[in-house]
Amino acid sequence: MAHCKANMASYKKPKVVMVVKEFPLNSTGKIAKKVLRQELEASV
Repeated sequence: MAHCKANMASYKKPKVVMVVKEFPLNSTGKIAKKVLRQELEASV
């Protein structure tokens, strides 16, 4: 986050950084963004 604060405009900085071991995938092999959002909401 320190790197982002020093090198990015304030509107581009991420509000939260979540580290995951692997991304959940949908049936076509794409990242399941909906599942990631649900996991983030559950952890906050």
